[in-house]
Amino acid sequence: MGGKKKESKDMHPINQAVQKLISMMKECGIEESPVFLTPDYDLTKCAYEHGVPVQTLFGGRSAVFVSEEPVKATTKASFMINATLKKPAQRAAAAGIVNAVAGFLCVSRKLHACSQDQHVSCRETLSGQIKGKKVFCCGEMPDARKLAGSYLVDKPDDADVILITGDGLIDNNSEIIGQCPIEKLLCLGPSTAGVAYFLGCNHFCPYGRANLQTSEE
Repeated sequence: MGGKKKESKDMHPINQAVQKLISMMKECGIEESPVFLTPDYDLTKCAYEHGVPVQTLFGGRSAVFVSEEPVKATTKASFMINATLKKPAQRAAAAGIVNAVAGFLCVSRKLHACSQDQHVSCRETLSGQIKGKKVFCCGEMPDARKLAGSYLVDKPDDADVILITGDGLIDNNSEIIGQCPIEKLLCLGPSTAGVAYFLGCNHFCPYGRANLQTSEE
């Protein structure tokens, strides 16, 4: 058992999340259902996210993943079963699918960013949550870095809390996430919601929407 646990930790966090999701999809018989990924520059982005919003549709459920890898594809969730997901674009597509399927299965409700008029309140809430803590940022997130101020550190080992955004999640160096204590990790925004759920990480998206019309907790 110990060997299996170590092997899982050595995997990229998105691969870990995909493995757990695949078992759920097989139980439900939905792994061959179609999934549609479409870049949508008009979608509202989370204040901490960096890149292009890619809307993912699965079973009538819509979710988003924001990154510099704007994937456009029509595929099936089963493509992830044996995929190594070595490239950031493949990880971005997989993370978007994880978000949409997690929404379809009702295990995640933070599928889209909040409206821009809620960004100030969100920053204030995050500021209070990380106040006085040493922060390491896995991802661009200039707003979060500004909030951290002098408490921003260069090494995850020195941090009290590790903030993770979608672009940081798909980065080649994001394996460090699996090497850090789970209680240190705080995933930000709707892009990380599905992976955060399947990895058991804390997730921060207080005003994220379950769909594009309403704000649901």
